Amino acid sequence: MTPITGPVQQQVQRLTRDWTALPSWLPVPGLGALPINSFLLKGPEAMLVDTGLGALSEPLIQRLAEEIDLEDLRWIWLSHTDADHIGNLDRILALAPNATVVTNFLGAGKMGMLGAGDPARMRLLGPGEVFEAGGRRLHQVKPPYYDAPETMGFFDETDRVFFAADAFGALLPGSIETIDDIPSDALREGLVAWSSVDAPWLAQMDRGSLGKMLRALDTLEPAHVLSGHLPVAQRLDTLTEIVRGAYGRGTTEAVTPETAAQVEAILA
Repeated sequence: MTPITGPVQQQVQRLTRDWTALPSWLPVPGLGALPINSFLLKGPEAMLVDTGLGALSEPLIQRLAEEIDLEDLRWIWLSHTDADHIGNLDRILALAPNATVVTNFLGAGKMGMLGAGDPARMRLLGPGEVFEAGGRRLHQVKPPYYDAPETMGFFDETDRVFFAADAFGALLPGSIETIDDIPSDALREGLVAWSSVDAPWLAQMDRGSLGKMLRALDTLEPAHVLSGHLPVAQRLDTLTEIVRGAYGRGTTEAVTPETAAQVEAILA
């Protein structure tokens, strides 16, 4: 793993013929580094998933423009309205005149309060609505944990790609391409550390209810697992087993309240 000393946008990573990851990393002092990912779906109606950190606007947009003509970008799927997911939304909308933001009622309302986005360029999805982009069907999936109620994940039935938004993110010692190259102890510790920041209520969740949600995700049998805060994974069960074993057992002290506040301040 490569140590991260400052925000960095890395080279794109090919996942399938049509899916590409645009990975970046943010150092978190004392805890390592946090992946911050956007994803691009190419095709007749190209779609960007999340818009990354504003601090990395230039390199992110350069990577995106190297992959597609920005005038061909048709959709921008926003998982939720945190700063590390909508950091370049307005700039990309200005550069991509044919792009429409895919969100829901709450997401649109929060963007309105933040002064982000353009209400005239939003496509609001209803609960459970299947979204189609260029003939490809994306099924809304609510991730098992999240920090914003408007959060929207999805399952692409064509390439069996599951996008989990913030879920299954991990604080890691340094940058790496896939979770296969992360030692199992480092993966577990990093995943528990991040989820303790992002969804501390997991520690109080009923173990049976948590297990039921995770088993439902496992039945999707995705070929690729995309998280906003984890290198690309191919085995969802590896991640669900960590969460299943770590939570639903009472409180956790994996991350102190002071550390959680520090991470939230870095991402703000």
